[in-house]
Amino acid sequence: MNEKRNQNTLIVAVVAVVAVLAVVGVIILSSNTTPSVSSEVAFSQVPQERTEDGAFVIGNPAAPITIVEFADFTCPHCQDYEETIDQFVQNYVVTGLARLEYRMIGGTSSPYREHLAQLAECAGDLQPGSFWDTHNVIFEYARAGRYEEVGRVIADRIDISYSDLLQCTSTARQYITDTNVAASVGVQGTPAVMIRVGDGELSWMNIGGQVLNRGGIPYEILQSVMQSYQ
Repeated sequence: MNEKRNQNTLIVAVVAVVAVLAVVGVIILSSNTTPSVSSEVAFSQVPQERTEDGAFVIGNPAAPITIVEFADFTCPHCQDYEETIDQFVQNYVVTGLARLEYRMIGGTSSPYREHLAQLAECAGDLQPGSFWDTHNVIFEYARAGRYEEVGRVIADRIDISYSDLLQCTSTARQYITDTNVAASVGVQGTPAVMIRVGDGELSWMNIGGQVLNRGGIPYEILQSVMQSYQ
């Protein structure tokens, strides 16, 4: 009887050890996994430019409207909203029907928020045409909470010197310009989405008399707005 009890105890112990090792293995693998970039857009094939005050824009210059997003890479709501932005880019920006203008502002108290915006700006400066790929990489790493890794990842992805990238960030100030623009038009949180018709001024979307000046605009509403300009 005692021998059988000892055998059962041994079996339970072995199972427990195996389970612990399996959990540890999962943790190690998950911590070493490289976040995947969500968008499959070939940004190099889409026209890119910057506004007079430096904001990054992608899309057909002749498109009738520009969707303007004010966002913070460290903002969880912005990270979630990127799925909607990706869908909009795929369906309207890549196809030449609209443009997207991205404004980097602070929406959280994260100590990384300014640094990530500076990395994005510097990537675009040091390797022209790389801002939008970098934008996606930063969001993926930020979503995973891997802020300290993203600088080296960007440098590797766009084939620039990491030291040059860091040196550039010491003078990168586009986020300040974007923050001032946000304040001038009444943006009070992130994400915020506005519209620019042609070369006109920024304005809030107005659907049936309701001004949409809070949060990310659902894709269905963006789709409805686009249909009105086709």
